[in-house]
Amino acid sequence: MVLLQTLIRYALVGGGAAAIHLLLLLLLPRVGAPLPLANVAGYLTALLWGYVLHAVLTFRRQTSGELFPRRWLLLQLAINLSLSLGLPQLLPPLATHPVGIALLVFTPTAVNALVWWLAAHQVQRLRRGDGLAASALQFHADDLGLCTAVNAAILALADRGLLQGTSVMLNGSDLAGAVAGVAQRPQLNLVLHLVLTEGLPIAEQEQIPDLLNAQGELQLKVHRLLLLSFWPRPWDWPQLRRQRHQLRLEIEAQITRFCALWPDRPLQIDGHQHVHLMPVVWRQLMATRAQHPLAWVRTVHEPLPVGLPLGEWWSVFFRAGWLKWLLLQCLSQLQRPDLAARGIATNQWFAGVLCTGRMGECALQASLRSLRACLLGQEHQQALVLLHPSEPLQSDRELERFAESQAFYRSPWRQREAQALSSGAGWMSRTK
Repeated sequence: MVLLQTLIRYALVGGGAAAIHLLLLLLLPRVGAPLPLANVAGYLTALLWGYVLHAVLTFRRQTSGELFPRRWLLLQLAINLSLSLGLPQLLPPLATHPVGIALLVFTPTAVNALVWWLAAHQVQRLRRGDGLAASALQFHADDLGLCTAVNAAILALADRGLLQGTSVMLNGSDLAGAVAGVAQRPQLNLVLHLVLTEGLPIAEQEQIPDLLNAQGELQLKVHRLLLLSFWPRPWDWPQLRRQRHQLRLEIEAQITRFCALWPDRPLQIDGHQHVHLMPVVWRQLMATRAQHPLAWVRTVHEPLPVGLPLGEWWSVFFRAGWLKWLLLQCLSQLQRPDLAARGIATNQWFAGVLCTGRMGECALQASLRSLRACLLGQEHQQALVLLHPSEPLQSDRELERFAESQAFYRSPWRQREAQALSSGAGWMSRTK
């Protein structure tokens, strides 16, 4: 009975869409619109009609009237255009045979039904995920130890119970403040934040000259690490071999320092700018396991946020967040089997790369909704939410050796992220 009612409602909504398309196709040319424009306008209007009515009427049992995420509208548009343009080109005889014409007409209709059905079930899953408590999520802040402003924000949020973990930079300008803060907060999960792209090294400078600039600061940028990772070994040249060797020395020095500062803490690792996922760094990390067993490594498996405003999406594309997201997703998939084979734990889900640096309230709420839906049925898994909170910088001198981080931490988004986490404490913990 439920299936029959759904089919009837689908036919009514689909019939209404066809009527709208036909009406605009006939009327718009009468007021001077070109026929192709009238056809496109009719099609897009009918598409929006179906997008809204299928959500609020056809699949109301699944959606409770909530609209589908916009990506389903774009997917349906892309599929329809591909089928409408591609089928006649791939199979020309279809257009001259009655059966072929029927296939051309009803294939998009059948695909549309599948798309909207999948969209309805995604909304249903999102609504069920809304009922998960915030305890299923772990909120984490990077860059503890970078400077006093960052330390103050992270420790204040931790004291309010809004952060469960943080990653510490051993070459930051206020490592002493980080050590003291962690000592007073034993419940705060602590992770080593490998730094290879800026700041002073932990290893002796004489040991790693090829990793440093003229000021004695680390300079292995992400593109250089990618080159070291994927350059064919038969075509190696001496400098690349030296850099790989020196890279291992610096990684070992940072791990040794972390273990000396916190001998009772498990060795957990992530990376500044996620450098730990680069294959060349990964190989060095795995090579150190004999001396320093790894308990946990961060990976990036981030679902697309649901309900992110269009302005935020524009920022994602304009600032190339999507490119970083794609690269880290691929690298994480590459490394996950290695972690499983070695018995090293990792987080199952993640949020914070796609909107990196701009995890305000809208991005945070959209990301958490997607994560909660992913966690349904696997609440024992860990979902990590990454932020970079900070108080306003008192002086740029705090970051004089961190050129890449200066602009990032001067941004008001650092305070907005802290505020988003604070103001979101109510809706993040709600259950239905």
